[in-house]
Amino acid sequence: MSEELVTIQEAVERLKAERLKVNRNKISRLAGRGSIQTRDNPLDARVRLVDLNEIRALFEKYGTPR
Repeated sequence: MSEELVTIQEAVERLKAERLKVNRNKISRLAGRGSIQTRDNPLDARVRLVDLNEIRALFEKYGTPR
């Protein structure tokens, strides 16, 4: 599976469109705990990137958050 790197905000918007109940804080907590990886954004050091496919796979394996 290839990476689909997006900002955390874009990940939230796209996952909500897929009817997954995910918010920005949940993704940030997952990243902080090391459950998902973040990458540096080469265009803006203030913004971190996440792999949307990695998040989807995590929710498929463990279910969507409440």
